[in-house]
Amino acid sequence: MDQFLVRKRNPILFPKSAEDFYQQLDALKSELKTLIADHPAGKDFYLDAAAGIAVDLRSWLAQWVLTDMVPQEEIGKASDDLLSFTENMGGQTAAGKARAEIEAIASSSIRKMCDMTKAGEANTVWGHDYASGLTYSLRRGARWVTSNPCKIQAFKKDFPEHYQDLVAEIKRENAGADASVMAAQMFTKVCAISARALYPIFEATNKEYGFVCMQVDPRDVKNTDAMIRQVDFWYEAMKKELGVEEPNVVFKLPAVEPAFKAAEELLKKNYKLCMTLNFTLTQHEAFAEILSKGSKPGYLVLMAGQLDDQIAKELEAKGVADAKIIARHGSEAVIRKSYKMLADKGYKNLSIMTAAVRGPWHIQNSFAPVDGATGMITTVPGKIKEFDENPAPIASVMNQPVEEKYLEILKTSDVFNKAVCTPEEGLLTWENIYDYPPFVAFFNQFTAAYQEIEDDFK
Repeated sequence: MDQFLVRKRNPILFPKSAEDFYQQLDALKSELKTLIADHPAGKDFYLDAAAGIAVDLRSWLAQWVLTDMVPQEEIGKASDDLLSFTENMGGQTAAGKARAEIEAIASSSIRKMCDMTKAGEANTVWGHDYASGLTYSLRRGARWVTSNPCKIQAFKKDFPEHYQDLVAEIKRENAGADASVMAAQMFTKVCAISARALYPIFEATNKEYGFVCMQVDPRDVKNTDAMIRQVDFWYEAMKKELGVEEPNVVFKLPAVEPAFKAAEELLKKNYKLCMTLNFTLTQHEAFAEILSKGSKPGYLVLMAGQLDDQIAKELEAKGVADAKIIARHGSEAVIRKSYKMLADKGYKNLSIMTAAVRGPWHIQNSFAPVDGATGMITTVPGKIKEFDENPAPIASVMNQPVEEKYLEILKTSDVFNKAVCTPEEGLLTWENIYDYPPFVAFFNQFTAAYQEIEDDFK
């Protein structure tokens, strides 16, 4: 984990002024020299941090505020100076890795997409879909973090000792509390790690970006009141954990009928919401109408990969050749139809957030027209690496029709037909959504993962 790096880089990447920038750089080098002298066994760790900040200065992190204060040439010199400092202190390996990372960032296609969006030449942004490893994504322009019970489980697997330390800490801080309360606090602790790294972006964007998404307990999928209580609980818990009056959090509710009232009540409290477990136009249309009444931007997830996976299973069962390739056009059809629906209704404060990204095609399908609502993508570094290695043109295809040869085959899939139908067509009802294969697949994963987190406190 890179919490030390975050603490040291934020004052440099998000300074109060140009003068403050230079002062923070000098202070960092002095501090690292002292730390190395006092703790020689930690020398490599501290020099990695110096080299890491050199990378940060040449990454998209500098675009939030620093390039408005300090000339790009001076930022580059500061990065070179930190690399020289690292080498002079014996960190040749760290400096070499940093230079390789700087080159990789400069040639990154997803970073280019962020550059174009900032310049008004594109209209798509992206976020990090994991509970650690955020620095890689922030350097390439990521603007937020998504979480769910499975991401917390991944954190547990990646950092077992730290996870157990958090279990002990939560038990001390919540002595006598129910296991469900302590499980919710695990989300607080893990999500706060990302929230701290993102908070400067939250401030720099007037609270539009730089947020962490927190997903309510999936076991309460039919309990409106429980959803509201958990969001209220987490808002206060994150305020306390982060030490701020307004935590940088977006709350994820399941896109099911009991969430209608929950979303309406939470919007009255001025929370930002994101609708998850979302695969269909029916879900998008219903919640678009609700979220559009809020004072802040709202987000409609499209779990594209899971939808396509289930379509592919149906097509394979029918003996369709190239079923997995053809199924990719399922979520393509849904996002294009949904985006048009949102545009036709004038919902410009809503964005479709593509999740469950399986490959570069899902990223390309999410590029939004420059004159419309912003397109959003949430994915993991591995998929970004794949996109950077197989770049697609950074241009929207949202208004193009899906090829008829694919639609003809897709329409033989019940999963596809229910995903792309309008509510008036009635193929998907709020009662049978709980049996809808894409919903069931993710819901079962989320429920099992949340239960396991709670079991850690029993």
